[in-house]
Amino acid sequence: MKKKFLFFATLSLLLFSCSEDDSPITPEPEAAFASGIFVLNEGNFGSSNATVSFIDADGNVERSVFSAVNGTDLGDTAQSIAFYEDLAFIILNVSNKIEVVDRYTFEQVASIGTDLQNPRYAAIANGKLYVTNWGDGMDSEDDFVAVFDLADFALAEKIAVAEGPENILAINDKLYVAHQGGFSFNNLLSIIDSEDNTVKKTLEVGDVPNSMVVANGDLYVLSGGKPSYASEETASSIAEISLDSDEVSDSWNFELSAGHAGNLSVVGGNLLYTINSDVFEWSGSGALPGSSSFSLTEPASIYGFDVTDDAIFVSSPTADFTGDGTVYKYDLSGQLLDAYSVEINPNGVYFN
Repeated sequence: MKKKFLFFATLSLLLFSCSEDDSPITPEPEAAFASGIFVLNEGNFGSSNATVSFIDADGNVERSVFSAVNGTDLGDTAQSIAFYEDLAFIILNVSNKIEVVDRYTFEQVASIGTDLQNPRYAAIANGKLYVTNWGDGMDSEDDFVAVFDLADFALAEKIAVAEGPENILAINDKLYVAHQGGFSFNNLLSIIDSEDNTVKKTLEVGDVPNSMVVANGDLYVLSGGKPSYASEETASSIAEISLDSDEVSDSWNFELSAGHAGNLSVVGGNLLYTINSDVFEWSGSGALPGSSSFSLTEPASIYGFDVTDDAIFVSSPTADFTGDGTVYKYDLSGQLLDAYSVEINPNGVYFN
């Protein structure tokens, strides 16, 4: 009897253990977007048809990944994306919101829909998300940088800044904000201390600063100059900012006849920038190049210009800005490698 009791007791224990082990386990979502390139498509202003496309490692394009994963539209006029750890922050300019998603599954984590007005670009410092805002484009006094806590995405504070804050970079616990001018034109660079969220310094650079990169241990700011339709057209320029002193250490001026420069990037220790369809390469010191390194003839326009260690990606809308655009991939000498049909008005690519 004792042997039978021991047998049944052991059998019961095994069956109980098996039922414990066989309990349903919810699988982790597949990281469908762990390796590839996101393309941000603005869509048409006022049409709420902004999208994100994804180009995988084999060159296949998946369209509208946000709506495909989450079952809802992204919003109106996608402006930019910022990454932090496993999160992606998609800024919707006209919708006045930020969609927060898992950057590897694209599942929605949160939606920030308050305390924004004409949001543009974002950077992360000290556990907080800093977002440039134009405010009311007709009011030159209401521009600000919104600061959100990454723990709960709640507003921490708003930092009042000069008109037209655009691109923003986080460097050494400081935020460098280029003031392109919003609906007008500006020529300032604000420096914010992320420890106390105050503007520590404001520097004058060239008119309409449009892009910034760190190279050779300093910050380079490319200003495109006021366009021909302004009351007074001005030439492009580049300012070099010492990251030790936060002062302008050098500057270079273009000839007005050269055209308006943009898309400052860094690769292999050198700087790249564009004028119309021409790409220029420069060491970051000495005279600016007198001629371009190559021209990009395929794009209808260079709406986005993004560089890796071995390739250049150009985002190009259609000529009328209404149909599906194209992302062109080039090597660093300007040879076309591939082209990808994406969605309406692609303005940049983001590497995942």
